[in-house]
Amino acid sequence: MKSLIAAAAAFILAVAAAIVFLLNRHTETGPDAFTGAYPLVTAAPTGVPALTWRPSGAPAGPLPAFRGTGSPVTGRITDRGSGVSYARFGAPWRQLTSRLSGAHSSGQEVDSKVKDYKHFWYAAVYVGPLDPKLDVAGAQRLRAAAELTGQAFVKELYSDDGSRKDLAGAALSVDRHAGWVTAFRMTHSGADRVEKGQTEVVVALDTGRREPTIIEITIPSNQPRLLPDINRLVRSLHVVS
Repeated sequence: MKSLIAAAAAFILAVAAAIVFLLNRHTETGPDAFTGAYPLVTAAPTGVPALTWRPSGAPAGPLPAFRGTGSPVTGRITDRGSGVSYARFGAPWRQLTSRLSGAHSSGQEVDSKVKDYKHFWYAAVYVGPLDPKLDVAGAQRLRAAAELTGQAFVKELYSDDGSRKDLAGAALSVDRHAGWVTAFRMTHSGADRVEKGQTEVVVALDTGRREPTIIEITIPSNQPRLLPDINRLVRSLHVVS
């Protein structure tokens, strides 16, 4: 019995030595000649891939002033979940108390009430926390948050169909809380819709919550009378506890 155990041990040592020899012969260049001969160790999945956001270029500057009267202001909307309050508009706007997506905690909206592709349009103010997948740590966190949220808007509605004109990109402050505003105009290429594009404004604001608060304003191109509401909304922002 002892001789069998000794023989088995000698065999195991010989196999181990052979594997070490093979591994030592393997170099880092060229294909691995011994693939499958030993287990491969891979990094554990981390869940959310790291973002590779980089500033797209020089910021476009402060938010422009859109001329016109705009909608009447009838009060304020206080969104304590997101840590902000802002102007509540009268008709044709309506405050959203339902139909909010899981990403939004408050908002207001105007739409055509026509649901077919060609005639449907909407104007909207949506407020909520930044999507954690778009959170980039570092000194430019708020700029990245605003720009990546805007890029997600374009990807969802336009894909490769559309042209973009940047209107704004600048730091701002709300009640001494840091923020960043980005704005751009998208135009559908060859679209037969009643609206040919949208003006999109995104404010990323540090309200002291875990994630920055996102204020997203969308005005369709066939409703230019609502463009001054952008300035009024942004100027009305306050941070609340």
